[in-house]
Amino acid sequence: MLLVEPNRVVAVERLVDAVWDTTPPSTAKEQIRICVSSIRRKLVAGGVPNPIVTRPPGYFIKCTKQDLDLLAFESFVADGRADAVRHRYAEAAEAFSRALALWRGNPLAGVNSRLIESIGVGFDERRLAVTEEYVAAQLRLDDGQDPARQHELISELGELVATNPFREQLRAQLMIALHRAGRRAEALETYRSGRQLFVEKLGLEPGRELVRIEQAILRGDNETVLGPDPNLAPAPATTGVPRLLPADAGDFVGRTDLVRRTRDALSGQHTGSRAIRLVAVHGRPWLGKTSLVVHTAHLMADEFPDGQLFVQLGGSKQALGPGEVLRRFLGALGVPVPVIPDSLEERAEMYRNLIGDRRMLVVLDDAANEKQVLPLLPGNIGCAVVVTSRVKLTNLPGATFISVGPMRRPDSIALLTHVLGPDTALPQSADLSRLAELCVDEPLALRLAAARLAARPHWPVGRLVERMRNDHRRLDELSHGGLDLVTVIRQTYDRLDEGAQLLLRRASLLGPAGFAGWVCAPMLDTTEDDADDALAELVNAGLLDVAREPNGQVRFHLRGLLRIFVRTQLAGEDLRAERVAVLRRIFDIESLRPSTVAHTN
Repeated sequence: MLLVEPNRVVAVERLVDAVWDTTPPSTAKEQIRICVSSIRRKLVAGGVPNPIVTRPPGYFIKCTKQDLDLLAFESFVADGRADAVRHRYAEAAEAFSRALALWRGNPLAGVNSRLIESIGVGFDERRLAVTEEYVAAQLRLDDGQDPARQHELISELGELVATNPFREQLRAQLMIALHRAGRRAEALETYRSGRQLFVEKLGLEPGRELVRIEQAILRGDNETVLGPDPNLAPAPATTGVPRLLPADAGDFVGRTDLVRRTRDALSGQHTGSRAIRLVAVHGRPWLGKTSLVVHTAHLMADEFPDGQLFVQLGGSKQALGPGEVLRRFLGALGVPVPVIPDSLEERAEMYRNLIGDRRMLVVLDDAANEKQVLPLLPGNIGCAVVVTSRVKLTNLPGATFISVGPMRRPDSIALLTHVLGPDTALPQSADLSRLAELCVDEPLALRLAAARLAARPHWPVGRLVERMRNDHRRLDELSHGGLDLVTVIRQTYDRLDEGAQLLLRRASLLGPAGFAGWVCAPMLDTTEDDADDALAELVNAGLLDVAREPNGQVRFHLRGLLRIFVRTQLAGEDLRAERVAVLRRIFDIESLRPSTVAHTN
């Protein structure tokens, strides 16, 4: 399953479906984790370093086209399609031929899984589609090609049509090849036998292309038998200025310093550098990164007169591939769908060329990693890019990094005041401050609390404050208009592997001083490798704050409303006994480091 979707995250739920179909055991996720660990160890022992990476909501395997023939196949196909678009049909046919030569039967045969079988059907369809592209390239070559090669092509097509009798494209190509070889009668018989089959078995007449070819052969119209070249498409059309930004938040307050730093970085003057202006905004979920960036982008609209591009990359859920993003961007820039190339590389080239002389702002929201972002960067220094992510994308060259945390307390109170109205809020300023404290100054929680109060004008602020004092009830109080914080946080929590969930729960037993990475193995009572996987999953999901102390030690912190949520998941457990057991395991592994478990009382 990892190899049929290389370099892409495969969700644990999808792995469970592949292994057990509709009847997974209750321990399915744990068994998947154990299997992945086993496979990882065997691959590492075989000389393949760190091939499987944990990435919420599952795993992905790192491969290149030198490692995996599926990727080599896709590379050859992309080359063939690029050559065909440029009318280099000999080179295209060669690339398609090399791609098809990699196939040695059904690659997934013998695997007893309905999901795997359906993927295998998809592979067969891909192979047939590329076969048709290969034949189309052969047919576009000069009419005077080697007669022996013509007969070889007819023989190959005859076998394919016999195996796939309802595949109209293959039948049309066989008719064309027979006609060009001077075998008109056989070409017409191919049409008539196909028509009889379609009518008897399907109750359908042949499609328009088959009818067109038959009529051209009957007329002796050699010029139109092959039909127009599908790659002779019109040039890309121009378009108006794209304005893809979402609406600005009407109640945006505060964040003055972050807005200023973002604007300065995006509008900064270049001093001899040819690099684009790139800002990477990172921080934990529900801290308002998107609102900050969209607000700043609207403030700067006049500085980018050629427009703004915006896309939700879905990195925290199901990541959107850069190829799909480029397809959307090219469409917004006026490129007709038939002209958009198939390969990522060619789409990126067309994208950079189209905005090569424009001043545009590109906003990439919720990026999963640098690999998702890099193909989307313009090459033009007149453009600027701002990226948001839950984690710090340290491998973005030349980026200005901006970290988003909770709001400052005065800004939190200003947001509550703006939503409630000054007449309601100002007489209750002390309770507003306590409400902001209970919301841990996190923007989504503040907005939900304010909306809840606005919908209950008969409630004083103090009533909500009293209801939220109990941690087990606090998150339940933060809901309004079909959105509740528990659901938002649980969606993130439930996507985690069981080991990562357990590490979060155990980390919530420690105090605000945080913890060092080495304590994860004794906290989980597991191997260092499995503990590192769990820790990496939490860091990659943006659920732990990572800080480097002056002595160079890296520490991890579980903070805010997520900490409160995780503590509620421990309901019914003996927290004192659990904490004592965790600390004893830490002492057994290594001498106690005071900075590691300080403030755990």
